Amino acid sequence: MRPALADLPPIGECPGIQTSTRLPDWFAGTHDPGHVLSRAVLMLDSLALRRGILLYPQSEPSGLKTLVAEGWRRGLDMVFMPQADPVYCRLGPDNAFWILGVDLDGRVATTQGGRLYDWTGSNMKREVESLRFFYDRPEDHTDEGCWCEMPEAARQITGTAVHSGSMWVRPDLRGPSEDGIVLSQLLGKLTRALGVALWNAAYVFTFSSLELNRRGVVANFGYDHYETPLRLKLPERPLYEAGLCWMTARSFVDWAATWTPEDFMQQEARRRARI
Repeated sequence: MRPALADLPPIGECPGIQTSTRLPDWFAGTHDPGHVLSRAVLMLDSLALRRGILLYPQSEPSGLKTLVAEGWRRGLDMVFMPQADPVYCRLGPDNAFWILGVDLDGRVATTQGGRLYDWTGSNMKREVESLRFFYDRPEDHTDEGCWCEMPEAARQITGTAVHSGSMWVRPDLRGPSEDGIVLSQLLGKLTRALGVALWNAAYVFTFSSLELNRRGVVANFGYDHYETPLRLKLPERPLYEAGLCWMTARSFVDWAATWTPEDFMQQEARRRARI
C-alpha cells in the first residue's frame, strides 16, 4: 500500500540527489546566440515554480536510478530505461543530465532527463536498431529475443542529437493546474532547450506512445515530425510500440523564440477543446 502524500519523506534524504543549486543558478547557455534559450529556460523554470515545483539539475545518474529502484519509499510508477543507467552506458556531465522537480514540501514531484548522442558517420536508425542507443555494449546485455524496428525517417538524423526522456510526473500533479499549466509540456521543452544550449546538438527527439498521439498530447510537444512504426523488445520488458518525435535544433530555437508564458497556460484546455 502506498503511503499517503503527507507521509512521504523529503527527497533530500535520497542518496545522489542535490537540492542546493536551483536550475537558474546552474544553467549556462554556451551555445545560445541571441539568448533565446536562456530566456526560455528561465521562463519554464518560473512557470514550474508557479505550479509549486522547484527544479534542481542533477549530474549524478545513480541518483535517478536510486530514486526509481527504491520507488523512493512510496511505490512510484516510474520506468527506468537502460540508456539512462550507468551500469550499461558511460554517462557524465559531457553527455547527460537530469532535472528533478520537488514540491514546496520537499517531496519528489517530477523527473526529466537529456542525453547527447554523436552519430557522425552513422544515423539514428542504424544506432537504435543495433541497440547501441540503449547499451554501450549490447552484445553483453541482450539476446536473440531483443530487437528494434525504427521508421525510415530515422536515417535522416545524423551527427549530434539530444534525446529527451526519463519523464515522470507524480500522479496528483498530472493534468493542468488552475492556471492551465501542464508540467509534462514544460519538462519536454526544457530538456530540449538545455541540451541544445549546452551541447550545440543538431537534432532533438523523443519517443512517444501511440496512445498519447491518438489523444492529441503529442501535438503539444511541438515536434515537426511524428514517425511510425517504432517497435522495441528489450530483455525482461514487454514489447514497446511508439512513434519517433523529432525536429532540427534550428527549428526548435526558432520556435522557442516565439514562446510567451501564455503559451503554457490553458494549453490543456485548448487541446481538449479540439478533441
